[in-house]
Amino acid sequence: MDLALVVNPRKSSTLRVLERVRACIPPPHRALLWAPAAALLRERSDFAHQLDGYACIDDVHAADVVLALGGDGTLLSAVRLLGSDLRPLLGINLGSLGFLTDTPEDQVEDSVSRLLAGQYRLDPRMLLEAEHRSGEQHVATVRALNDVVLHGPAARVLAVELRAGGVDLGHTLADGMIVATPSGSTAYSLSAGGPIVSPRLRAVILTPISAHTLSLRPLVLGADEGVEVRLVRAPSDQADISVDGHPVWPMRSGESILVRAAASDLQLVVTQEQSFYRTLCSKLGWGHGRQAPRP
Repeated sequence: MDLALVVNPRKSSTLRVLERVRACIPPPHRALLWAPAAALLRERSDFAHQLDGYACIDDVHAADVVLALGGDGTLLSAVRLLGSDLRPLLGINLGSLGFLTDTPEDQVEDSVSRLLAGQYRLDPRMLLEAEHRSGEQHVATVRALNDVVLHGPAARVLAVELRAGGVDLGHTLADGMIVATPSGSTAYSLSAGGPIVSPRLRAVILTPISAHTLSLRPLVLGADEGVEVRLVRAPSDQADISVDGHPVWPMRSGESILVRAAASDLQLVVTQEQSFYRTLCSKLGWGHGRQAPRP
């Protein structure tokens, strides 16, 4: 099995963890390191040849499985690198808050060994497909694991029209719109007041950002219904589209994005069984500091 490693070169523990990963991958298995990250790691002042033994690659599709070492942002970067040609993806969390990364740093060796021994399962996660349209003309299409976000300049309001399931939802003013997957329901959408949705569900979540009306509430739709957001008016006649926190293109008045569930799911590798709800309790601090009620 060939493992491609996509890493966050800014994490202080990255070089140390890479040494540990390499040590637990015996031949004939191979550890392949994404070349752009390797170049940045070699520039670090604490670099001491920790990458010896790694083959560097420019294309992660050369591997059977991709390992993302960092946090959720690193895993989302790996998803962008995969594009539509998906590979199973294992997240190793070198941070604190991550909801997508399966393995904590102190269990790296156990998870990699389980992966190589075939002792894992695949957790399908719905992806979004977002099509940017200018009138009837197709501009571009991208995929997202967490969310697709329309937003304007800081503290400036956008005028948008919304359609869901082919039905016109009307015109509204807001700082932006978030279209999220269940996986992304614990990310930007949650911060904007959206619901937490189990990743076992196939759904599309529409969450307004600071809407200028109390009647527009977050909406959970079926995965096949589709959401269309049309930009009616924006400051300087332009807004921006971000996908999984990464800016991808500008959007002008009169243009729209159509977001629906992608045809294929991403497969997250699970080696450390952890309930989604236990993760919520841990990451969000539910019940922290409270005593159990007396009988």
